[in-house]
Formats: sequence, structure tokens, C-alpha cells
Amino acid sequence: MAYFYFLAAISFLPGDSWESYYDLSLRLNVLMARAANSSCRYDEAELTLQRICKRARCLQDKLPAYFLLVTIFLAQGHPNQAYATCSSILTQLGESVPETVTTETVGDMIPETLRMYSEVYGDDWLGQKMEDSTLCYIIKFYSAMACAAYFCKPSHMVAYFVCKMVQLSLQNGVCQYTPLALMQLTSIVIRIDNAAFV
Repeated sequence: MAYFYFLAAISFLPGDSWESYYDLSLRLNVLMARAANSSCRYDEAELTLQRICKRARCLQDKLPAYFLLVTIFLAQGHPNQAYATCSSILTQLGESVPETVTTETVGDMIPETLRMYSEVYGDDWLGQKMEDSTLCYIIKFYSAMACAAYFCKPSHMVAYFVCKMVQLSLQNGVCQYTPLALMQLTSIVIRIDNAAFV
């Protein structure tokens, strides 16, 4: 139902709304795409997201659309498309996303992340909110990339992206994805400990 309300709202905008009412057009289109996705209107959602990506003025304005597109890919069982989209966006945001990662690299990265955690964790860090919205999106895309990697990449790639999420949070403060990253890291460490015990 919400989808049709947003569709009606957009219909009242003038033909040049992306020029004359840019912020309103961007917000309404993002909300309409989310409503379409929530009601399983994936085709309409993708068409709206494509329009946003075409008309939005900068990458930062396109980030909500790209993230929703990744979410749709994952929901529809297309992890390779989700993974490729995340990789492309993270690269555009200045992140270095390797094609592959060795198990040795991840084996060194996990204890390094745990060391950072033991040094930083405390009330001061927990009270430090991540202010940079772009950085928050970087962590969101790493989270989606870890999810996609679970289905289409070796398991140590998932650990790599989870460590990246945790390290970014430890260095820059807490965001809404920090608890998920810490839980995922805990799961990885427990699995490694259990494997060593066996």
C-alpha cells in the first residue's frame, strides 16, 4: 500500500523535478523503492533504483539505492551479483577490495583484530558514535559482502570482511552494524577454537 502512496506523490512532481526539486525527488524515489521491495515488487524496486542511480548527482546520494539493490540481489538468491556490486561501490569509496585473500592473511588478521579490540574496548569507545555517514555505508557494504561471500566464496573470505568491519568500527567508533560485526567475529573465533580442539 505504501508503494502506491509514494507513486502518487511522485506523480505530482513536475517533469523537471530532478532539477527543480532534487532533494525531494531523491528522497521520494528511495522511499518508493524501499516500499516496493517490502511488498515484493522487485521489478518496480529495481526500475526505481536504476532511475536513482542515473539521476542522482553524486555517489553519496546513490549509496542508499545501491545498498537496497544489493539487498534485493541477496533476497533473490543472486550472491554473485550482490558481491560484485559491493566490490564496485567499496572500490569507488576508496576501499581496496582484493580479488582473493589467502588463509594465511586471514589467519594473521583475526588475532590482529582481537588485539585491537582488547586495546580499544571500553566505555570511551562504546560512547564514540561513528559520525561519518560514508564510513557507515562502507561498513554496511562490507556486511552485505560478507553475507554474499558466505554463499559464493571460500569461508575465509567471510572472515576477512568481518575483520574489516570490526577494525573500521574499532578505529572510528560505533555504528548500527558494529554489534553484528562483533557477533560474527565471535562466531568465527569460536569455530576456529573448536576446530583446533578437535
